[in-house]
Amino acid sequence: MFIESVEQLRDSDPSRLVIVGGGTVGIYAAVLFARQGLEVVLIEAGDESLGNFGVETFESVGFPHRGIKIGRSKSLGGTSNLWGGQLVEFQRADFAGREWLPDSKWPITYEDVARYYEPTYRNLGIPAEMLADRDVFNGLKTDVPKFGHGVEIFLTRWLKIPSLAGAFRKELEENPNIKVLLGHIVTGFSGAGGNIDDVHLLDAKKAKHRISGTEFILAAGTIEISRLLLHAARQTDWIAPWRENDNVGRYFQDHIGGRVASVRPVNRKEFFNLFSSIVLGGSKFQPKLRLNNDTLERDHVLNMHAMLHFESSISENLVFLKQFLKAAVYSRKVTDVGGLIRNLIACGKHLPPLMWRYIVNNRVFVPSGSKISFVLQSEQTPLRESRITIDPSVKDAHGLPKVILDWKLGREEFPAMKDFTLRCQSALRETGLAELRVLEGLLSQDEAFFRTLEDNYHHVGGSRMGWSEEDGVVDTDLKVFGTDNLYVLGAATFRTASNANTTFVALSLATRLAEKLTAGKS
Repeated sequence: MFIESVEQLRDSDPSRLVIVGGGTVGIYAAVLFARQGLEVVLIEAGDESLGNFGVETFESVGFPHRGIKIGRSKSLGGTSNLWGGQLVEFQRADFAGREWLPDSKWPITYEDVARYYEPTYRNLGIPAEMLADRDVFNGLKTDVPKFGHGVEIFLTRWLKIPSLAGAFRKELEENPNIKVLLGHIVTGFSGAGGNIDDVHLLDAKKAKHRISGTEFILAAGTIEISRLLLHAARQTDWIAPWRENDNVGRYFQDHIGGRVASVRPVNRKEFFNLFSSIVLGGSKFQPKLRLNNDTLERDHVLNMHAMLHFESSISENLVFLKQFLKAAVYSRKVTDVGGLIRNLIACGKHLPPLMWRYIVNNRVFVPSGSKISFVLQSEQTPLRESRITIDPSVKDAHGLPKVILDWKLGREEFPAMKDFTLRCQSALRETGLAELRVLEGLLSQDEAFFRTLEDNYHHVGGSRMGWSEEDGVVDTDLKVFGTDNLYVLGAATFRTASNANTTFVALSLATRLAEKLTAGKS
C-alpha cells in the first residue's frame, strides 16, 4: 500500500525491512519479501511520474558517459521505466574469472547464482517452457546452424510489461506487508557498532525523519548507492563501518559498443528466419551472437555479443504503432489518434505481411529493403581507478554531494572487439548466411573510431562483492563489510559485467537474498 508520510509507520511493526530505492530491483525485492510475510518499507526519492536527476547533481570527467544523464530515472520503477525489458543470463566463465583478466573472479560460483534463474523468470512471468533456447527454436521448427570460431547464437527474453512499477502495481497497492513511501530522500544512517538502527530521510518540505528496521537494503542504483555510502562515511555524528573501505565507488564499469559492420544477407530466407525477433506464446525473444563458454575460458578474449539491427524507411512508424498499442493494452493514457492514422498510412503495404509474419510465423516482420547493421556490445576490463567519487563542496537541495564519475577503459576492449567481429564474419560466411563488411576504423584500430563508441546505460560496480573488505564492499551474501544488517542489491555488487544487460542477474541475486533473509521467518 502507498503511504504519504513517515508518521503512518509509527503503529506498525518496528522489525520491518527497509529498502532504499523503488526502482527495478527495489520493487522486485519488496514484493518477494512481502510475499514471505515480512513487513517492508520501500522508500523512493521520486514519485510516479518519470523524473530525472538534476544536472547539478553529477559530473562525468572520464571517458564520455551518456548513461549518467539519460540512463537513470528518479521515479517509482526507476530505469525499468526507460528500458525495453530485456533479460540476459551471465555465463559460467563470467563468475569463474580468467587468469589473464585481473579482478575478474567472483567469490561465488556460477551455480550459486544460476539456480535462481528459473525462479526469477517465474516471478517475472516468463513461461517455464520458454526458458531453454532449444525449446523456443524447436517450437518454431527452426534449425539452428552450428557456427565455428567459438561463436554461438542465443536468445534474450523480454518482459511483457517492462516497467516493474506497472508489472507489480496490484501488489504494491494491495499487499498490506508493503508500505511504499514516495518523495523521500535518504541522506544517512545511525546505529551502534556494525548494526544499522535507522535511515535518515527528508520529505518534500525538507523535514527530517527517521525510519527504524531490522534489515536495510540499498537498491537505489549503482551511482546513487555509491553516493550514499560515500556521503554517510563522512558523517561526523556516527562512524560508518565502511568509512575506511577505499573500495567504495571503485571498479565502475559499463558495456561499450556500437555499429562496427554492415551486413549483406546471402541466404535471405534463412538469415531473416534466424535473426528476426521471435514472438511465441505471448513472449518476445531476440536472437543474438556471442562467444561460447569454452572459448571464453580458453582464449584471451573479453565477453561480448552482437545484435543485427534492422532499419527501414518505416522504422519510426512501426515504433510509434508499437508504443500506441502498448499504451492501449496496458491502460495508459492514449493520445494522438491522428498520429496513429498517419503512421498506419505510412506503413501501408507493410501491414499485411507484418501481421502475417507475427501471427503465422511467430516473427517480427522486417521489410525486405531494411539496412542491416552489426552492433556490438563488449564487457570492459575491471579497473580500480574507474570510479565514482563525491564532491562535498557542491551539495544539492537535500544536502547530498555532487557525484563525480571518472569512467576509465582498459587496453583490451578495442582489440577484443575486432577479434570478435572477425570471428562472426568468418562464422556467418562459412554457414552461407551473410557477409559482414567491417568498418575500416575497427580494422585499423583507429583511436578516433574507438571514441565514437558509447556506453550502454549498464552501470556496474562501486559496491562490488569481495572475499573481504580488502578487495570488496559486500560479502557473498551482499552484506556490507563491517555491518550486521546492511545489504546492497543491484549491479553495483558485480565484479564483471558479462556481455549485455545486467538486470536479470541482479534480480536473480535479489531472489537469492530473499531466500536467505526469509529462511525460518515465514
